[in-house]
Amino acid sequence: MRMTKKHLETIKTILLNVLVILSLVLTWQIWTFEEDYEKETTPTENKTVGVKEVDLNQVIKPNQVVFHQDDRHFTSFERKTIDSYYTDFISGTRVKSVMMVDNIDSLVNRNESIEFVFPTSLSNDVLKSLVSVAKGDIPLEVFDRIIIPSAQSGKNNEVIFLNSSNQNGMRATVDVSSDMKAWFSDNFSTLESSESKVTRARSYQISDNTPVFYLPTNEIQMKSYRVSTDELTNIDSFITALFPDENAVEENTVINSSSLYTDGSRDLKYDKPSDYMVFQNPSSTSSNFVANEAPIMNAYGFINKHFGFQVSDPNDDYFLSEWVTSSKTKTDRITFRLNTQGYPVFSPSQDDLDEIVVTLKNNEISTYKRMLKVIQYANDTDTSNIPSYDEVISLLDEGNFKKNAITNFTIGYTITPNRSDSLYDDYEIVPQWYIKLNQTWTPLQNVDQGGDDIGLE
Repeated sequence: MRMTKKHLETIKTILLNVLVILSLVLTWQIWTFEEDYEKETTPTENKTVGVKEVDLNQVIKPNQVVFHQDDRHFTSFERKTIDSYYTDFISGTRVKSVMMVDNIDSLVNRNESIEFVFPTSLSNDVLKSLVSVAKGDIPLEVFDRIIIPSAQSGKNNEVIFLNSSNQNGMRATVDVSSDMKAWFSDNFSTLESSESKVTRARSYQISDNTPVFYLPTNEIQMKSYRVSTDELTNIDSFITALFPDENAVEENTVINSSSLYTDGSRDLKYDKPSDYMVFQNPSSTSSNFVANEAPIMNAYGFINKHFGFQVSDPNDDYFLSEWVTSSKTKTDRITFRLNTQGYPVFSPSQDDLDEIVVTLKNNEISTYKRMLKVIQYANDTDTSNIPSYDEVISLLDEGNFKKNAITNFTIGYTITPNRSDSLYDDYEIVPQWYIKLNQTWTPLQNVDQGGDDIGLE
């Protein structure tokens, strides 16, 4: 077929139209292209640093155990004592069915029962990870106490999960083995013996709509310590773990001998004098807030892969202390607190040794804060008497705050720098009572200077 001028012009027109269409398609793709920022900004999970990972039941534990027997109460805030009861219970419990209960009075009948009090609320996804749960939903969204009625007879094979702040709860039918019945019986038989690790307590309730607390009847003697610090790890380990491409990370020195490491998106601030680090991960570009279905579990998993909860001394571990969710900032803040010598550690300074803090937004890690040094024990320095029930109540009555804002009590250590010896990075830890006003732990002796306005009149 002979190519005519008309045929040539037709082919040119077709090619031109194809190019125009292709150009329009490419332009549209450019205009509508959205980079997958969420995938790129998530810290790498495959780079694990630090010591061995720990199970969830080693991180989430009660801060108090209470025994109820014939209108008498016995309690302990000490870690080893709590663990001696809690570990056996949590490993031997299988939940078969659950039912919400409206009558709170019948739900919390504490005669002949053991009660575990947690330092903060726990979500029901945590419950499913702590104990064996049969198929089905858990209707109680959060809880902060577990009550185990008498299992000796074999008739009351149940466990009560209680939200003490909202005064609602859930009754769970459980399998009770012969070992569990023996465990329950043995614990009650030694409550008033000379070898018992618990002490007599009295109940304290501010009003009918507030939780019931149990405080030791008599003073408790505890030691104070002078401690020094050692390096947990260097900052290079966290640069490797937290940045997808460590070769893209640049260091910028800022004021006060601090350094800022950044890859242009993520920032890692490292305060050299205090060995304190703060990692910031950019938020998702999504404008819609996605409620975090498992904030505690997400924070636990992240820390477990980034130097974890155990430190060099076998007496030191971090345990879940606070879970604060905010609809205003659309975040969840989860705090794991250092425990030493069997008690939680609290610091007046935000940059001290007491906490690991993870903030999540839209199911992503937003910030990660922790100290890169650990405490080393030197020697005990003194013995203190922790106030008894009557003294605690007197301090509460003298305080200028709303007592109905109290959500928890605990005995803990206050850690402060020891300024008497400038040659060493030394601290002192001194025992005292702490109360939790909403979400803020405050020394009872300093409750009028509570720092935040939470609970103050």
